[in-house]
Amino acid sequence: MEVYLIGIDGGGTKTDFVLCGPGLNEVARHFAGRSNPNDIGIENAASLIKSGVCELCAKAGIANSAVKAAFAGIAGATSRDYAYRLEQALCEALPGARTLALHDGINVLYGAFPQSDGISVICGTGSSCFVKKGREVIRIGGYGALDLCGNGFEIGRRAMAHALMTVDGRAKEGALEELLHEKFGRDFLAALEIMLAQSKNETSSLAPLVFEAARKGDGAAQQIIEENIAYIASLIRRAREYFEHGCKAALAGGIFRDPLAEEILKKLIPEDVTLVKSALPPVFGAAARAKLLLTECR
Repeated sequence: MEVYLIGIDGGGTKTDFVLCGPGLNEVARHFAGRSNPNDIGIENAASLIKSGVCELCAKAGIANSAVKAAFAGIAGATSRDYAYRLEQALCEALPGARTLALHDGINVLYGAFPQSDGISVICGTGSSCFVKKGREVIRIGGYGALDLCGNGFEIGRRAMAHALMTVDGRAKEGALEELLHEKFGRDFLAALEIMLAQSKNETSSLAPLVFEAARKGDGAAQQIIEENIAYIASLIRRAREYFEHGCKAALAGGIFRDPLAEEILKKLIPEDVTLVKSALPPVFGAAARAKLLLTECR
């Protein structure tokens, strides 16, 4: 009988589901909306996970009971009892399967290092860093609103804050403000309510404009980028202390789509830390973690 595994990678933008065989070969794929329970509520997140799993199995033409293991790595799952409730949703959707739900950092770790140790850094709407040593996973930073830096939301928030400083003369306009005018109009103060009402994703979507302005030599934009990347570098430096010798750090998230982010980061981390991209997409890292469930005593 074929062994089926499910990996789920969920964040503040979308949720990726994959059904795999034991060799992590893709059998079926499904995409759904965002699943961070802090954004949409735990009941909605659990419902999305259950319906996504059912849709995935239907696409593959298999019964849900044919799935032997499933892992869901979901952003925000470490809050309250969310991981437990998401795991319960998996249990209900997949009778007889071994299931586990944790944070999305696991997906990047196992996508990059399915058989070895290393560091993963996620810089999207939010940010976090994780160390994998054997089967132990250690979290460093990224503690929500109490540790909010090094991510798209903070870069976008800082950009809007600086733009508003130009209104009362505390700062002079530059390339960053010119780009923001295209989005908010010529009067930033008139757009204040719109800025304040933006979602985390909408605020994060401003980050590419800050990178663009930084490349044009805008001093404010450069400072915003450098300070946020410095925060990420501090996480990696702490993570490096868990290794006797050099190590690899896998980068994930929208911030690292811009080569300027990695260029700055390389100058701020130890020379024996090698920056890499995951060999597997995060959702397949989740499937690799699901496969490990088959050999774990629980």
